[in-house]
Amino acid sequence: MSMQNHYNKVDYLFAGAGASATLLLMCMEKQGLLKDKKILILDPDSKHNNDKTYCFWSEQNKEITLQCQHLISHQWDDVSVNRNEQESLLPKKYFHISGIDVYKELRRITDQYNLQRIQNSVIELIPIENGVKVITDALILESSLVFDSRPPKYLPLKNDDAHLLQSFIGYVITTDKPISNINCVDLMDFNVAQLGAAQFMYVLPLGDGKTLVELTRFGVDLITQNEAHPILDIYINHRFGNYQILNIEKGCIPMSTADILVDTLPGVIPIGGRGGAVKPSTGYAFKNMFNHAEKLAYSLKRNTKPAVIANSSRFRFYDSLLLLILTRQPYQGKLIFEALFKKNKIKNVLQFLDEKTTLIQDIRIFFTLPIKPFLQAVGWVVSSRIKKILPPIILLNLSLLLLMVYKSSPHIFNWIQITMFTVGMFIVGIPHGAVDHLLETDNFKSIVKPRFVINYLGLAFLNLILWIIFPKAALLFFIAYSAWHFGQTDLREWQPKTKHVFKNTAWGILILSIILLGHIVEANKILVNMNALKIPINNNVMGIQISVLLALVGIAWAFFEKSWMMLLSALMLLVSIQLPLITSFGLYFIGQHSMNGWSHLKQGMQINNTSLYLKALPFTIGALLLFFSFIFLLRNNYLSEFNYNAITILFVFISCISFPHVMAMNKFYKKINNIN
Repeated sequence: MSMQNHYNKVDYLFAGAGASATLLLMCMEKQGLLKDKKILILDPDSKHNNDKTYCFWSEQNKEITLQCQHLISHQWDDVSVNRNEQESLLPKKYFHISGIDVYKELRRITDQYNLQRIQNSVIELIPIENGVKVITDALILESSLVFDSRPPKYLPLKNDDAHLLQSFIGYVITTDKPISNINCVDLMDFNVAQLGAAQFMYVLPLGDGKTLVELTRFGVDLITQNEAHPILDIYINHRFGNYQILNIEKGCIPMSTADILVDTLPGVIPIGGRGGAVKPSTGYAFKNMFNHAEKLAYSLKRNTKPAVIANSSRFRFYDSLLLLILTRQPYQGKLIFEALFKKNKIKNVLQFLDEKTTLIQDIRIFFTLPIKPFLQAVGWVVSSRIKKILPPIILLNLSLLLLMVYKSSPHIFNWIQITMFTVGMFIVGIPHGAVDHLLETDNFKSIVKPRFVINYLGLAFLNLILWIIFPKAALLFFIAYSAWHFGQTDLREWQPKTKHVFKNTAWGILILSIILLGHIVEANKILVNMNALKIPINNNVMGIQISVLLALVGIAWAFFEKSWMMLLSALMLLVSIQLPLITSFGLYFIGQHSMNGWSHLKQGMQINNTSLYLKALPFTIGALLLFFSFIFLLRNNYLSEFNYNAITILFVFISCISFPHVMAMNKFYKKINNIN
């Protein structure tokens, strides 16, 4: 349908026209939510091909079966695994829905309620007052609510995460030799070549002499037609004899325990895979999509908070164990699935996959599986989590140790402070910003270009001029981009489930406030030397009290986010209030911010510490030479109004080289976000 001008503003906009959007529209129709509403559906595909198959198991009297009955093309009472003795699912059945029937249902709804459809892609969603602005490559639209079912983007994998692909190639065939039992689904038949992954056949008798024979792979790499065809050909010939291919189905479903990157924009509701509907260990999603659609329609009808898909942490842990095994020891997949179905009733297995079992029932099932790979997987998870949380634990303990030395022997502490700060800046503080030339070019093997050096130093020099002429503006500018960058790096490391620029900035401001207000006398001395704004608190006790309260806010925030690393960071900042300013800043800037940034660079470039340090070394040396030149300039140039103070010069120097670094790191983070 064409897009009329008066439809530029709509009530509901669907970014995607797949199963999740169709199910939600069906549930909204049942609730009477489609009448007299302006609704727009955007999708780059016309949806005229039978490109997908949806299957689920359920009782006949369940709401999903009743509402989707007109979509169901086939159903089976029995299931077998490895072509062993079939088992009855009754009172459950195994149901099949063709993708083309889902798309026909969507067209029925759009025609019946005069909904608008545009074949186009969403480029960007922007929150506006009372709605969302939707940017496409051809139109700018506004909607009160957006239901976003575009393919999910995953956050970078944590050490105990796994990301596999369930790829499949299936032939719909007719054969000379009909299948013996058309009322039984071969759910998994592992009697095929594994090819370094977990591979199995999935056989659905479709009636009228048709059968879907599908080769499915759980693996890191997609299965190709060249790999699949000989396996399918041998299997079909051996089991059914001569055959003719009527249709070929191909697809890929992500199987991931990584968190989905969710933009918490008001008015945007993720659905389908983007909303977390895909179960990581199986790839099944239809039932979760329907249940979510029902709850969403119910909340829309009553104008309550939109429902979200709640994932059980217990079953997510089980999923992570299985996917880790399939990633690191793919040959175990066949053994695990064969044991699962051989030693347990299929009804119980499906109940387990539906996440409806109790902990006791789960334990019974796990005792039927090969125990060694799961113990190894638990070891990997525990080890990775300890490894992840160890740096902030060390940093907290270091701050406590330094506090003990500071209170007992200030003279010794002073030498320790100077040594640690100097070494730390040379080892990681400066180097973590000394590979910006590689980030700028998106080529980690590129040679430094003079143009980059000139631009980089030019931005730093402009910052210096700003400090000399307008120190107050320079200070505010420095605090603003530092707070945003600190929060961006920390929250990327901690990976909260929801991200927002405001959250980045708020955390960064909290950090700087704790450090500066907790050392108000020292901070104001530096600010006076800078000719910048002086914090209107002269009482050191009052500054410490405010700083402690802010640290407690950080602790409460960590509990809200359920983040151990955030909690340890807030505790470290709380302890560092009792230490001198340069130590407090160094613990955070070197021990946390720079170390996290270094880790992100190493992961993004996929190189080791030594290689990264060698790449950073020329610019690290250059930064040190620039720093000494900087001291000379500020001490001897008559244009400078700064009084000599090593700490003052250090902070001004850091501010000058930080701005181009922040820009480079922001580009880097955007790049790796797009990759994931």
